[in-house]
Amino acid sequence: MAKKKFQARVEVYFIIYIATIVSFFAIEGEVKHFKDNQKKILLEVSKDKIQNLVTIRNAMDIHSKDTINLKVSLDGAFSKDSFEGTVHLNPIDAPEALDLKELVYNLAPKNQDPDNKTFIAIIPKSDFNLKSEILYRMSADIHVMPDEQLVQAELEKSYSDKMIVHKIMDAMTDVGEISLEKQFQNTLDPAGGAIQAPFTITVDRPKVSIVEGLPWEVRVIIGGIVDADDLELIATRGANLVGKLESRTPVSVVSGRGRKDGRITLKATRLSDEEIALVEFQLQVRPPLWQKAPSITEAYVGDSFIFEGALRDIPSSETSIRVGGTAVRGGIVPGTTAQLPDLSEEGDITFQVLVDGREVNGMKHSIRVVKPPAPKVSINPVGRDGNYLTFEITTYGKNNSIRRFRKKGGIGSNRQMGEAQVLGSRKIYRWEVELEEPFDNLESQEIKFSVDDQNKSATSYRKIFIYNY
Repeated sequence: MAKKKFQARVEVYFIIYIATIVSFFAIEGEVKHFKDNQKKILLEVSKDKIQNLVTIRNAMDIHSKDTINLKVSLDGAFSKDSFEGTVHLNPIDAPEALDLKELVYNLAPKNQDPDNKTFIAIIPKSDFNLKSEILYRMSADIHVMPDEQLVQAELEKSYSDKMIVHKIMDAMTDVGEISLEKQFQNTLDPAGGAIQAPFTITVDRPKVSIVEGLPWEVRVIIGGIVDADDLELIATRGANLVGKLESRTPVSVVSGRGRKDGRITLKATRLSDEEIALVEFQLQVRPPLWQKAPSITEAYVGDSFIFEGALRDIPSSETSIRVGGTAVRGGIVPGTTAQLPDLSEEGDITFQVLVDGREVNGMKHSIRVVKPPAPKVSINPVGRDGNYLTFEITTYGKNNSIRRFRKKGGIGSNRQMGEAQVLGSRKIYRWEVELEEPFDNLESQEIKFSVDDQNKSATSYRKIFIYNY
């Protein structure tokens, strides 16, 4: 009985062992399948990335008496010695009676081409029925091998992670050759050359006036080019003033930042026929100017405050104001006007004008927030009519005013003359005071009074005046 139990136990262990081995091989198979899938994905990514590093730019035909030299330009990270290519010419709208077929010609490296980027097909004119005036659509079919050093240099521009670059480079041996096809925009006229629209280049702003330090942009309108690969656009004059040049069709963009005055000349080349067009524009850089220079340097606790930060020739839609300081909670206000509610604390406030989110040098203004001072009484009367004296009394704060005028001696009657004049956060009152007749016919009379405002601040006044009998 014990022997049977032992035999059963061994069989169970053997079954578990066999199951473990089977599971191990199953897991190993799954891991291998996962790794194979990863390798396939990486290979596809590598093919796609490296494929995009080579482009066919354009085709240009040059006619001689008996031949047409068709030049095809290529850009990218390819090995020049591995190049194989053909051009294909297909007749457009040819009558069936002519029985015209597709023509195919081999491309070969162009002699005396320092960059080895141009390849040429020599096409006999005798291959065409020149009298039929049939145009041909041009296309190219090209095969090259990627150049390891050039590919690595281009990948390092795209990826900061060197591990990714190395993985793609490791897969490059499996990528194989790069195959490219392109149909060109221009057509071939065997009797007279490629049919091209007039090549033109203009700018939307011949004169650019820009505030110093701010960005500028000029749109360059390109005519006669459909494919951006057929365009080369460079700055031949004033290149140091240009920050960025985006070569596109039908509109390219040249931009920069206002550093100094200068003239910028752009040279555009239509690569398919090497036709050149020039255009230039003037850059005028000027210091920023306030539309109305801020003059207020002080504000009062309890008052609201409005800052106008408009700059001359700068749209309000491009302007904002950064508000900061110890008397307010900081922030950025869109537009040219910063409106602050009733100020509650003493301190400083700064206003910095921004255009397109960038500080404009010199366009900064500061104010000091203080408690409103006590009323101010003019030392001498601003007017006198006999024994009637007129004083100016100033209160500070938009919500402040004279609460009480208190006679303390030497005064007969007194009255406010008209409405107070409001100047910003100040109110100016004109107050008439009558000299009381002195005792014992004295020549002079001393007057004394005080003025209280709504903030419960008071100012006292005392002075001797000659009395008119």
